[in-house]
Amino acid sequence: MDIKVGIYRQDKKGYPKKSPYLPCCIFEEYPFDDKRTDGTNEVYSSLRRLLKLLDLDAENFNTKRWNPLGSIIRPGETVLLKPNLVKHFNEQGDIRSLITHGSLIRAVTDYVYIALKGNGRIIIADGPMDDADFEKVVLISGMDRIRRFYKDTAGFDLEIYDLRRERVIKENEKIIRRIKLKGDPLGYTVVDLGNMSEFKKPNGDRTMSCPYSALRGSECRADIMSLHHNAEKDEYLISNTFLKADVVINLPKMKTHKRSGVTLSLKNLVGVTGDRNWLPHYSDDNCGCGHKTDPGKTFPGIIKNTVKYIKPLRDSLRQFVGVTKETMRSGNWYGNDIIWRTVLDLWRIGSYADKNGVIRKDKQRKSFVIVDGITGGEGDGPLNPRPKKSNVLIAGIDEAVVDIVTSRIMGFDPFKIPLLRRFLPAPDINCVSNVKAWNRKLSDFKGRCLNFKPHYGWKRHIEAGSGVKKQDL
Repeated sequence: MDIKVGIYRQDKKGYPKKSPYLPCCIFEEYPFDDKRTDGTNEVYSSLRRLLKLLDLDAENFNTKRWNPLGSIIRPGETVLLKPNLVKHFNEQGDIRSLITHGSLIRAVTDYVYIALKGNGRIIIADGPMDDADFEKVVLISGMDRIRRFYKDTAGFDLEIYDLRRERVIKENEKIIRRIKLKGDPLGYTVVDLGNMSEFKKPNGDRTMSCPYSALRGSECRADIMSLHHNAEKDEYLISNTFLKADVVINLPKMKTHKRSGVTLSLKNLVGVTGDRNWLPHYSDDNCGCGHKTDPGKTFPGIIKNTVKYIKPLRDSLRQFVGVTKETMRSGNWYGNDIIWRTVLDLWRIGSYADKNGVIRKDKQRKSFVIVDGITGGEGDGPLNPRPKKSNVLIAGIDEAVVDIVTSRIMGFDPFKIPLLRRFLPAPDINCVSNVKAWNRKLSDFKGRCLNFKPHYGWKRHIEAGSGVKKQDL
């Protein structure tokens, strides 16, 4: 396991506004004859400095030969860029806190292209929420213009795919229409983890606390869930574009999450599936399972039970204490015992499933993670976060290690996040940064760093130094 993580904080705030997000200046390694620049694009130079912090191809830095991703990517390979493109709007108003920004996607694409030396495939793909308008996300992010730039400038076909099989149209949170999509052009593979699934681990706190019949996915479809998760199997519908990629560049947004605490590179793997109804997210409210404590006895549960019939009071509480519909839904708190299992299953598939979906002993594809924290999302994540202008990019080889560091940078304690706690204790992680307080071992970090506000259901539990005892975890 690589335990070195780079953290770069840029001087100027924010993202450039104009796609295709040209670099702020022409660097020695820039692969195109087009010499136009965008002086407002500090994200491009920030990524460059981040890769330098990690000593990638250090001997060739500032020369035409500099190829920072060359140790990961070889000419002729297929490289998948997996951003977070979860939805086309944010009810809080700022989509920059919701999805991976196009300026980072563009800069990463350039360095992938350098590593391929123009020979290979670059695919940008995600499977967003079932009601997301993927075409709008492509336009909002500027990926359409990035694709056009590559075609016009280099004659290179940048491929962009929506990995979902179906999109839904909703009114007042109710599905009124279903639209069949083209989906993954390579199709899908059903991967059954069987006894390797986290839903079947028999020991300690890994023992699932509810019956399979209580598991629910994105649409609460018990009929679909029971077909794919039961005593005999735990199976997932995985994108073949993902499985057949030689390299996966994971580009998550730095955000809080109502069910998993944070959504970073591990949680970003949800988007490589073709149907979210196959993904257990929580347990049915009516069965009272799936939680280590009865949620009705927690403060959020008491509030829910007290005010669910008193709309005026409920609306006031939403304004002042954050008791929203999302907060009240099952599993939106630190006691969710389901979602971390799903994400770890997807991580196992992403790491060890071969191109045909067969689980092997050795890692099957190369990976690299770059977290977009220029504008992060705090509070009611992952779909309605408030913008948090953090101005950081974080990168490394290992998804879990990067997520552990990023959660700590956000101001959270990774030991208090069930998904990340499964990878702890780990060898001390060496962080390299242009910020003195972060240029040290992770164990030497002090305070709450960026001080992200957690989702309401995680408040006063997840924060670094919040005082939660280990026996309560």
